[in-house]
Amino acid sequence: MGFKQSLEKTLIKFGKNNSPTVIAMSIAVAKGIFRPTFTMMDKTESYETKRYTALREGLTELIAIPVYFLSGVCSKKAAEKLAVPKNFMSKDLYKKHLAGDKSIEVVNAFKHAEELAKINLPKISANASFAGVCLSALLIIPFLCSVAIKPIMKQIENKNNNKTNMAKEINTEIISFQKPDNSVNTFKGLYKNIGGSMKVGSL
Repeated sequence: MGFKQSLEKTLIKFGKNNSPTVIAMSIAVAKGIFRPTFTMMDKTESYETKRYTALREGLTELIAIPVYFLSGVCSKKAAEKLAVPKNFMSKDLYKKHLAGDKSIEVVNAFKHAEELAKINLPKISANASFAGVCLSALLIIPFLCSVAIKPIMKQIENKNNNKTNMAKEINTEIISFQKPDNSVNTFKGLYKNIGGSMKVGSL
């Protein structure tokens, strides 16, 4: 199988599964990879600014991906609960069906409702998935980012500050250790002066 054929099959499969959840997750993955990369490639900003921005961008998309996935799972379950015969037939006929009424009217109405539920399930799933993506992007993801990213970034900053302080202390200790001890030279000079001025007897 050639590259074009495998690529064509992959794109066809991806096109068939055009769920908003899958699209949102794909965009989040792409943003999580390329945005930090492009941020770090910016030569006009300082390294600390680029690193901080890239970390925030990466963490944001890292939070967004599982949120989108869970929204898709929840929307699928919600669609399955909505696409049931009960919602596609009158309440009176559905009550008769639950009561065990086997009349032609009730049986035909229930069968027609089942067909409508199967036909409308993909549409309901797509709409529920789109609603889940919108709710996630507008409310859930910003809330989780505001709660989770700030403490994480503070911890990273504190670690970096501790490392910087430790490096400064180590450099200070090395510099102070490398300085010559002037007290020994002073003592030797003092000893020489005293020894040169000593006299014994009349000499």
